[in-house]
Amino acid sequence: MDDWLKQLQADIHEAAKDSSDWFATVSQQSAEAVEQWAESAVDTIERVDKEISPALEKLTSNLDTAVDSAIDNTLIFLERDLTPWLEEVSAPVTRTVNPWLQHHPACIGCKHYHGMDYGHAMLVCGMHPYGPEDRSCGDWESVLTQ
Repeated sequence: MDDWLKQLQADIHEAAKDSSDWFATVSQQSAEAVEQWAESAVDTIERVDKEISPALEKLTSNLDTAVDSAIDNTLIFLERDLTPWLEEVSAPVTRTVNPWLQHHPACIGCKHYHGMDYGHAMLVCGMHPYGPEDRSCGDWESVLTQ
């Protein structure tokens, strides 16, 4: 009766050894397959990057140029068209309020009023750089009749 038990143990041991060898082989083959796949993926990614990079650089360069052009055009529009329009539209208010605030009552509402400070001297207007000497000005013209 001892022989069949020894034979069973030997068969179980052999089956365990065979399954262990099989798992080791499958594990090694799996590791090699994953390594090959990873190398292939890296190669593919590098190839795609090499092919896409010039197109992306060109696209970003074109985009930069387009954005710069749009900004330049916007700034030109603001400086050339919008600023003078805003000055013209706001002239009745600024040429009424500023002379009043700067103590030039004869200049209130005059289209010639400048009222800008240059260093320590303010230019009131071209005809009267320091403001008119009288309470009224002979050169006064309404800002509303342009």
